[in-house]
Amino acid sequence: MSRRTHPILIVGIASLSALLLPAGREACAQQINLVNTRGIDFGRFVAGTGGTVVISAAGLRSRTGGVVLLNSPSAGQASFSVSKSNNGGGNKAVILSLPANGSTRLTSGSNSMAVNSFVNSTLGTVTTAGTPVSVGATLTVSANQPAGAYSGAFPLIVNFQ
Repeated sequence: MSRRTHPILIVGIASLSALLLPAGREACAQQINLVNTRGIDFGRFVAGTGGTVVISAAGLRSRTGGVVLLNSPSAGQASFSVSKSNNGGGNKAVILSLPANGSTRLTSGSNSMAVNSFVNSTLGTVTTAGTPVSVGATLTVSANQPAGAYSGAFPLIVNFQ
């Protein structure tokens, strides 16, 4: 009897934040603090015939196609805290912009996988009162994707509304 072995992939994504936002009509600029408290972690899996690994904004992990999920206690969504850097002007509403499909890739050496369909836990607008924001995404895995520790980064842009 022949025994097939499948490489195990370990995948995570480190999150970067981008911000520095002037207020609409105010004479002074205000700055938003966007603190990444946790990066997206797609966990360990076997590529098999390929498919996707999905992390929801709530941190639930699922798969499609021939991907086989392995036990991964650290798998989950990215988390951010949004707040103002100064106390003036009260609480402000901001809009989060997530990456476009095709703009984010995880790499391990010369191998890569696309990260698409970013989602967040808000319905578009959040406030600067220390609002927690969770971000999930979909990782596209090719058939027989080479094993490795894949990593990458994505931008999260915050603009005053």
